Amino acid sequence: MIVKLLYDVLIGAPLTMTKEILVKLRDEIDKERLVTEESIKERLQQLQLLLQDGEISEAEYEELEAQLMERLRAVREYQKGAVNAITSNQK
Repeated sequence: MIVKLLYDVLIGAPLTMTKEILVKLRDEIDKERLVTEESIKERLQQLQLLLQDGEISEAEYEELEAQLMERLRAVREYQKGAVNAITSNQK
């Protein structure tokens, strides 16, 4: 019992905390790399504001928007494939 308690305190808790930190880091990196649907939508909104403020031209906006929309489609395709793989493995 004491050994398990020592194990949990000395090894278990730090491992759990490390895993949580790594998951949060991964999520933030994914967001920065525009690999989540949310981050791409946020970037699209930023582009719209830049266009409205006159900081980018209509041509620049259309080019960047097209790139982001393509990335968004790719993310959605990937997510759909991941969901299909999970559901087919559960059968």
